[in-house]
Amino acid sequence: MLFSRSPVATNGLTESPTRELFKEVCREIGQIAPCDRISLVLPSQQETRFVVVTVHPEGESAPTWEVEREGSCAAMVLARKKAHFLPSLGTEFRYPEEEVLYKQGIRDAAFLPLLIGGEPFGVMILGSKEARSLESRGIRSVERASGLVALAFAATRWERPAIVSAAAEIQAFAPSTALQRAYRQMVSFSRISNRIVQEDDLNAACRLFLDAMREHSGYRRAVLTLLDPQGREFQWFFTGFSDDDIDYFHTHKMTPAQRESIFQERHKTGNSFCLTASATIGHGGLRPSAAGAGAPDPLLFIPLYGAGGTMVATVMLDRPEDPSPPTAEALSPLELFANQVAHAIEKKRLDQEVKSAQARLRAAHEQLMQSEKLSAIGQLVSGVTHELNNPLSGIMGFAQLLLSNELNPKVKANLERIYAEAVRCQKIVQNLLAFSRRHKPEKTYQSLSDVIDSVLELRTYQLQVDNVEVLRKYEPGLPKTMLDFHQLQQVILNVMNNAHQAMMDVSGRPRRLVIATETAGERLRMAFSDTGGGIPRERLERIFEPFFTTKTSGKGTGLGLSLSRAIIKDHNGSMNAESALGEGTTVTIELPILREERRTAPGEEEKTPPAPLAPLRLLVVDDEAILVELLRDFLKSVGHQVDTAPDGRKALDLALANAYDVILTDLKMPGLDGQGLYTQLCKARPGMANRFIFSTGDLANPKVQTFFQATGCLYLSKPFKLESVLKVLDQLARRLRAA
Repeated sequence: MLFSRSPVATNGLTESPTRELFKEVCREIGQIAPCDRISLVLPSQQETRFVVVTVHPEGESAPTWEVEREGSCAAMVLARKKAHFLPSLGTEFRYPEEEVLYKQGIRDAAFLPLLIGGEPFGVMILGSKEARSLESRGIRSVERASGLVALAFAATRWERPAIVSAAAEIQAFAPSTALQRAYRQMVSFSRISNRIVQEDDLNAACRLFLDAMREHSGYRRAVLTLLDPQGREFQWFFTGFSDDDIDYFHTHKMTPAQRESIFQERHKTGNSFCLTASATIGHGGLRPSAAGAGAPDPLLFIPLYGAGGTMVATVMLDRPEDPSPPTAEALSPLELFANQVAHAIEKKRLDQEVKSAQARLRAAHEQLMQSEKLSAIGQLVSGVTHELNNPLSGIMGFAQLLLSNELNPKVKANLERIYAEAVRCQKIVQNLLAFSRRHKPEKTYQSLSDVIDSVLELRTYQLQVDNVEVLRKYEPGLPKTMLDFHQLQQVILNVMNNAHQAMMDVSGRPRRLVIATETAGERLRMAFSDTGGGIPRERLERIFEPFFTTKTSGKGTGLGLSLSRAIIKDHNGSMNAESALGEGTTVTIELPILREERRTAPGEEEKTPPAPLAPLRLLVVDDEAILVELLRDFLKSVGHQVDTAPDGRKALDLALANAYDVILTDLKMPGLDGQGLYTQLCKARPGMANRFIFSTGDLANPKVQTFFQATGCLYLSKPFKLESVLKVLDQLARRLRAA
């Protein structure tokens, strides 16, 4: 038998003061290097043997064993003064200790030397029931755990204890002041470690660590440097420093090359080390205590390692109470404390990453919800535009018919206002459609000042009623650019309405809207500044998101600014906002300065006025009675012969029974729609293929565009002006003559 059972059930380790100490020590080790069993290998009365005593878990029934020194793993560890791992017990027994550990359920063991003053006096065995689990936690963690046990032996008046089989006698000795201090530090650090572990906030935990270092380490100043996963510095904490000292540190801290020269090599050993200020590292970013006077204070560097030996931080201590180099006993509590905090820092970082990941997941979920809303709006808008464009076409058309007559000036002015507002409604609907379909704007060469003034003309009365002063600061001679006049109107109107509402929500200060324009390089800039209450920073970043609004419930949809930014983006411009609480908000819009482009608009070949047309016979097809009536009356008034049909089926019957010069039909109708009418009639009469004119309110629909490109048919965009009807008829007549 490799081990002989010792008859001793109790020994010095079970005495009350010692037991309480080791309970505390084992709790600390459990945080540093979690394990299932802790045993101590100590000298026996027989010099050829060791005694193995289990000290953790408390109440463990495993007996005390003795083992022959020669050939044991403990003897090898004592001789080398270096830890040794047995990561997979049970495959073969190379050392006598392995068999009993295996029988006790241990599958991974770490043998760690216990040193006092650099001299070995025993070995600590950490055992885990899971194979290959201890070494992955980092050799530095378990080695420092052994240092904690060594301190406990020294601080409780044990020196090279001999555990005997009959009566456990331990020789007492008077501990040194340094060892007593180390033990007091260990107790203090243990108490603070528990607070750090319970602290949720990483910054607060780091401050607790530094304050404890300053109070209990014997150093008057300390700097904690957090490192990112790539080893780069990214955050610093200070204790014992004035504001000037901190400013000095940031302007004189070590360069990456200096850091590498000391951390890259020395920290590979996992040990703390002292350096004095030198040409290699300067003063480490610390202001010299007295330039040129006496020897500089040594700097103590302690690395903080997390799981897997990853360095998560470093702490640099300065201005020691004792200028002599620190002993191993003095460093051990600091290293143990730093190691515990390293794991706490790493855990809190992981917690932060989890929270960030959860926040990103929530944001992605919200974004998905918004995308689904936008998709629903896109489907809704297609139907809404059809429903709105038809009555708008009627309003615009009949207003134009009335305006062609001799009218009372006041009546004429009112009709012109009706027509203008109907056109504005038309553009609003088109902007919604453009937003949902990403339809490109129709640009003309315009002045920004003219666009702004046109909006102010609509808003002047309400602004005056609400005592809002408008200051225009236009740059003289501002260049024109290519823009969609009505889309820009919509953007500016939305910005003005938001500013107006913001100022109405604030009392006791002047209401002033400043509108400024200027040239900024190759771009035009316009800024709208109000004196409202401002927007909080966390909300300002979201004001351009769809459905997000700063207004109270019922006062905003959250689509205005998102639509506006989409329009500006389609103009290759930018739109941003700045705000200060209690002062107001400024919205800035920039557009590129572009030269005038002369292009043929969709459905138009040229902008010259159409020549008078010879009378034509037309078939007008639309399911909206108001549009049928409008087109019939207008076309008859200019000399054409007009038949009408309320749907595609009746139109097909009329077209097969009669000879028409032109068929002007709505594209979207119930039953047989415009496209179906075109297909069936062309099969029966192929010559009619080039005599169709379609009307639609959904030009941005890719399917509609594909149909027009495939057929080459002319079209009218609803709601249309009456002159557009004459222009497209003239185009068709020219095509027919050319054919």
